[in-house]
Amino acid sequence: MAPIKQIIWDWNGTLLNDVKMCVEVMNTLLSKYSLPDLSCQKYKRIFDFPVKDYYSRLGFDFEKIPFEKVGHEFMDHYFVHLEDCGLFTEVAEVLEMAKSAGINQMVLSAMEHQALERSLSSKGIRSFFSQVRGIDNHLAFGKSLLALELVKSSGFLVEETLFVGDTLHDLEIANAIGSRCALIANGHFSKDRLLAVHDFVFDDLNEFMIYLESRIV
Repeated sequence: MAPIKQIIWDWNGTLLNDVKMCVEVMNTLLSKYSLPDLSCQKYKRIFDFPVKDYYSRLGFDFEKIPFEKVGHEFMDHYFVHLEDCGLFTEVAEVLEMAKSAGINQMVLSAMEHQALERSLSSKGIRSFFSQVRGIDNHLAFGKSLLALELVKSSGFLVEETLFVGDTLHDLEIANAIGSRCALIANGHFSKDRLLAVHDFVFDDLNEFMIYLESRIV
């Protein structure tokens, strides 16, 4: 395999530990609309992209309540609590390891771009990334095209790029641009769901870091 010279990181659920908060915020909406509560275990089984399908699985009827309405309500609550979310424990160490090895690092996220920039800066890690790309809306549309733009503008070959995420949508994006993909199984998807489709799956960033160290030593 070609050496890893570039990593494209997903943000939510990969570097940012926001799963519990997402479940809590959704339960606020579910209660408002008299729908059943959601557990973390069920969330990891049914969360998906496009997120409209996930909302349908939760019981939202878009003939009665437009998706855009509940989607924006969710994001309004999400951003109120975003600062309470921390990074996964190993984030600083793995980013520093990649930086020391000369690996170019970028972030691609389904979070709206300006909100992503603010979030990365507030967590103190923006300086690790040569480029950051978020979408232009709050409803998680449009991540795939941004991946192509990132690779084209990076100066690195796609064969030298590793996409690191936590969902099967991240795998789809990696496949679409032709890069390798590593999935971390303590984010928004359960490990069983990831392994059913992909075999390059790590329990957490610590396990991924051990792999990465073996590739750059």
